[in-house]
Amino acid sequence: METYSLVSQKGSSGEAEELAMGTCTGAAVQGGERLAADGAWARWGVAAAVTGMLAWVVGVALIPSDAKLEKGEQHLDQVLRAHTGQLYAAALLAVLSAVLLVAFAAVLTRLVPEGYPGWVLLRVSLAGCVITQTMVAVGACFALAAVHAAAGSTAAGLVILGWRALWLTFQASAVPTVLFTVTAVLGLRRAGLSPPLVSALGLLSAAAHLLVLFTLAQRGAFAPDGIIAALVPLTTVIWMLGPSRHTATIAVGSRQAYRRSLWVTRSSTQ
Repeated sequence: METYSLVSQKGSSGEAEELAMGTCTGAAVQGGERLAADGAWARWGVAAAVTGMLAWVVGVALIPSDAKLEKGEQHLDQVLRAHTGQLYAAALLAVLSAVLLVAFAAVLTRLVPEGYPGWVLLRVSLAGCVITQTMVAVGACFALAAVHAAAGSTAAGLVILGWRALWLTFQASAVPTVLFTVTAVLGLRRAGLSPPLVSALGLLSAAAHLLVLFTLAQRGAFAPDGIIAALVPLTTVIWMLGPSRHTATIAVGSRQAYRRSLWVTRSSTQ
């Protein structure tokens, strides 16, 4: 009986060891699959961010420098009519940029799973990004309306209204942009996806957007369509180069990536 009991105990311990090894192997396979999936998501996210930022820069560059509200209705009407094609392209590039930047923000939430440090902040950031880019798309629609009205020789007052609505919508989008930027900086920092320098750039970008909220002059650099309002969104572009650059390298083959995959694997097996 004692011999049978010892054999039984050895058999039970052997089965337990095999079960434990199988569990570890399964967890390792799941972790590897998670890392591979994160790598694919990271590459798509970086592509979306870079393409979106380039689309925004090119779109802003296409806006004629003399398309200013301060120069009067007739002058603005003539400028928009003379540059109809490139202004259509600029507006559509702004919409494309908005869509792609939302896609990048969504990828960040994929790389930081639920329950992992920073995941709540990044989901709040995604909501802020959606609001911001929706307002950008609406502003681009106002620009299309203004250009279309100018091309059709509609009343200059309608052209002015559409152009003014474009820049004031962009200005109002600074509020959700600050929310989107600050929560993204804090969330990425907690998740280990943002080095200190990149985080500092993000906070500077948020501060610059706060400045835009007070650009209410009718003329000059601080007008809604002045140089300040045109350049401030570029701070977001510069900041996002940091997260997009580090996303691809940190999401795959790093300690943070391993810890994220281990987190997800443990959560799924519990």
